[in-house]
Amino acid sequence: MLGIILWYNADKSVGLVWCEDQGPLAFIGPEVVAPEGVGRLQRGSQIWFDYDEANGFRTVCRIEEVGVVMGGVDPAEVLSNYDKPDTRSVLRVVA
Repeated sequence: MLGIILWYNADKSVGLVWCEDQGPLAFIGPEVVAPEGVGRLQRGSQIWFDYDEANGFRTVCRIEEVGVVMGGVDPAEVLSNYDKPDTRSVLRVVA
């Protein structure tokens, strides 16, 4: 699965990942280690990973590869464009 790290706490080695299938976010726990030779994980890192799912909750079990870091771009802002609110005018009649 391809994902983008939305939030990552390097001190605790935990984070949240947006998944390409737009399903539930995946949790990175402290037991998950980045592949050898890869820099640290951080917000905006593009990762390829395997996950386990139980009760609609996804947990990253293995990170296969870390790709481009979206420098200077807030991934949450980019992803918010996928779910823009409906901005059409609405007529409300109050009697």
